[in-house]
This record gives sequence, C-alpha cells and structure tokens, in this order.
Amino acid sequence: MAGDMTSKTKKASTGRAARYFVDFDHTLLRSNSTQELLRLARPFALIWPIFIAISLVMKVFGVRQRTRMIWEDALKVRVLRLLNPRVLRRLDETGPNIAEQRLNADVVRQLRDIPREQITIVSFGFLPVIRSILKHTEFADCQIIAPAFGAGPEARRKGKIAMLASHGVMPSSHDVVMTDNVIDDADLVAAVDQVVEITADHDSYHYPQPYLPFFYTARIKRTPGFFLKQVLLEELPIVLLAFGLTAMAFNPALWACLTLLFLAMIVSYELGYAENDRVGERKETKPKLTKNYFRFQTYRLLPHAWIFAALFTVAGLLVLGAEQRAVAAAHLGLPADVGYWGTIAALSAVWIGVMVAARLVFYAFNHAPLLWRVYIYAPLHIAKYLGFVLLFPVSVVGLVLIYAHIVRTWSLYAVRRAGGDIDFLWSQVIRTLFLLFGLGLIAYVDESTIMSWQTAVIVLFCVLRSVPEMMRKPSQG
Repeated sequence: MAGDMTSKTKKASTGRAARYFVDFDHTLLRSNSTQELLRLARPFALIWPIFIAISLVMKVFGVRQRTRMIWEDALKVRVLRLLNPRVLRRLDETGPNIAEQRLNADVVRQLRDIPREQITIVSFGFLPVIRSILKHTEFADCQIIAPAFGAGPEARRKGKIAMLASHGVMPSSHDVVMTDNVIDDADLVAAVDQVVEITADHDSYHYPQPYLPFFYTARIKRTPGFFLKQVLLEELPIVLLAFGLTAMAFNPALWACLTLLFLAMIVSYELGYAENDRVGERKETKPKLTKNYFRFQTYRLLPHAWIFAALFTVAGLLVLGAEQRAVAAAHLGLPADVGYWGTIAALSAVWIGVMVAARLVFYAFNHAPLLWRVYIYAPLHIAKYLGFVLLFPVSVVGLVLIYAHIVRTWSLYAVRRAGGDIDFLWSQVIRTLFLLFGLGLIAYVDESTIMSWQTAVIVLFCVLRSVPEMMRKPSQG
C-alpha cells in the first residue's frame, strides 16, 4: 500500500511546480529491478550458484549491511554480463511483461494527474534495466536518474542527492519524495517537506524461478535448514559411512563419486516431492503444503531434473578412479574390453536405472491410499539407499547402518500417519538402538565381523547424533 499525497498541484512561491522524486524498486515497481535482471541468467543453474556464493561469502565474513548494499548487486550484475553478454537483449524482450505485472497500481494512480515532466524517477537500480522495463509505459518519457552498470557502487556510496546533482537537479523543500525506504533515501528525504512513504508488499509477487537443483527441496517442500541438516548432514553421511569406509585407506575419489551419485538421486527424488504436493492438494482435505508451494506453482522440474541427475551421475563416475570403476564393472559382470567411455556409459545407465526404479516406487507411494503409504514408505527408502550396492561393495556393518536408518525414518512416518506425536520420540536414539541391536546379533554369530574401525566410526556417528536430541527433548515420563 502507499500513503496518499495531500497535494498534487503544489507550487513554490517562485511559481515552479513541485517535482516528484519517485523511487523505483519496491515503490513504482513492486519488485527489485536488479533481481528481475538476475533472474534472466542463463544457464540459470550454473550462474545462480555463483550469485549465492557471493552473498554467502559476504555473510560469512560479516560484511556490513551498508557495504553489501553497495557492492553485492554490482558484483552479481558484473558476473552476469561477463558470462551472458546477451542478457540485456533478453531484458528488452521481457521488460514490457515485467512492467505489466509489477508496476505498483497504487503509485501509478497517485501519479496519474502529475505531468510527466514533473516526475523524476531516481533509483540505485541500474539505468539500462529501468529503461527496458519502462520503455512501453506511461513513464517512459519521465526523467530517469540512475547509475550505469559501472557506476553502481559509487552512486550508492554517495547517495541520491549527489546523483541528482551530477545531472543538474536539486530538490527543494516544496518537492515531494515517494519511497519505500526513508532510511536508504535519508539524504533526499531531508531535502523536502513532503514524503509519501510506500509500504513494500513483498508477498504480492514472486520472481520467475528457472530450474535450480535442490530448489524444490530447500525452498518449496522444505527449508534451506532442512536441506542442510537432514540431506547433507544426515542422509549423505549414512551413504558415505556405509559405502565409503569399507577399506582402511581414505579414498577421496570414491567419496566424491558417492556424493555426486547421492545428489543425483536427490534431484530425481524432487520429482516425487513435487508430485506428492500436487496429489495432496488434489485429494487430501488438509494437505500439508508450504506457502512457497503456492508462490512457485509455475516452477517446472521437467525435463531439467533428469538432465541434472544424469550430469551428476556422469560427473560422479568420471571422478571415480579407474581401479574402482573396474571393480564396479566386474561387480556388474561387464566385459573388460568395453573401453573407458563404454564403462562410464554402462555404469551411468545402471545408476539412472536405480533412480528410475526409485521414481516408480515414489509414484506408487504418492498414488496409494494413506494406509498403504505407510508400508510403501519403507521400500521407497530402501531404493534410495541400497541402490548403491549395485556399484559398490558394502560391509555387513554398513548394511546394518542403512537398515537402522530406514527403521528410524519409517517409524517417524508411521507414527505421524497413525496420529501420534513424533516430537515425543527420540528418533536418533531409535537408529542407534537398532544399530546396536543389529551389531549384537552379528557379534553373536561372528564377533570378528564387527571388529573394525568402520564399526567404531559408525557407532560414534550415531551416538553423537543422539546425544543432542536427548538433551533437547528430555524424558516426559
């Protein structure tokens, strides 16, 4: 929403009509013009992680908010123009559509009767971007003062008064400022008597979201915290501990391969997550859907998810050492004379087949009655974790770890579907107990089987995961 202007024909004693200095991002435009440009990055899934890395580095090193405001967008735009020089041409094509969808109707209404020559759009956004968005609108003939691509940091550092002065424009007390951020525009606000403060409505729009691996898991189905804690710090270590510690010597190539193949599985798994949400919305009375599910309903996973799953698969098998590939090929019964690329192709086909099988189980899970879902949930996770046995050797201890982890995951789902309180359970302890139970049975038959450093590392991992949960959720008895 925007505040109403108290006067639209305001004049100074000199007779000069009041000039209206209108901010652009989140004021005249409901979104951020630089973000609109960055979202046009192609290939998005390769360039966008660089943008994320820029933001992450600034956060990790504690860069002040003011410094980030000055440099972050400038760095991202510079990277984008370097990697995709044709992005401005694409913006020219999409600019009218952005204006149609994003112009703030309330602000447009308030400016309807103001002569265009009395309106100056002043922004820290980039001039070529703003011009592309406004070129077919009623504001195309307004004066637009904004930095060129190379001048963004300097303009933001000096402020809007300095930017206006460089164009021979000086606001006076009888002029009007319209902005969503009186703090960032403090110098301009201080120069006038009348300010129309616009309330930025960030929930009224969403940026087009090109495909990005793991985006559905981290932003639509779950949260970034879930992806980090559950997928990368919980599920991935299970795979690495089960299949990457079968030999005493640490094999970085094997661990890298296992990681990439697991990420390929997660990318294909996201197709099941998306299908699960759609089926739930259609069939369930109270589906468990996040707010972002409705914000990103136009988000497309096909065919991109399978393409990236295949890329992760091939990359994983390429980094795997020749000796380990030979072991995997022999394990599958492949002839030794198929050659380097023949081996890569055959092993890739096997892993893609595993992902297809997991996807079919997920399809059956999503379309089964709720009662049957409880029982299909176990094979769904069996396919997710045990598919690795087709390519890699695994110890009995590694299999027990996977078994205990699947029991832990399945039990939580079964309790929730039965209407129970999963917060009452120590789920990490469940895995640890079933691990120790399985190891005990094995030791009863042949104790030498579990006398290994892999067993010690696996038990330590499970115990360390259990202790914080026990401290966080004390006994309720």
